[in-house]
Amino acid sequence: MVLPEQEAAKGLQERLGDDSAVALMGASEEGKVAIVVALGGGAVKKGLKAGAIAGSLAKLCGGGGGGRPNLATAGGKDPAGLPAALKAAETQLMEQL
Repeated sequence: MVLPEQEAAKGLQERLGDDSAVALMGASEEGKVAIVVALGGGAVKKGLKAGAIAGSLAKLCGGGGGGRPNLATAGGKDPAGLPAALKAAETQLMEQL
């Protein structure tokens, strides 16, 4: 089953193309967390891996996940961890780009 969030992330990733663009989305609803990471080709060439990023963020929200180097989704059970996870992602990405 393909979720609407996954379709939206795939479309966004395709639009990123070969740039070093990074799209990171996080949302919570009804006690669940959803995280999507999409990377342009340039970001992947710099060594970023969407699956590793999504998985590490999900752990901060009591969950897990992963995916391909350019597109990944993850989930968690602790919405309270989402703000810290997004801040950690910002710091990590700024250091690596």
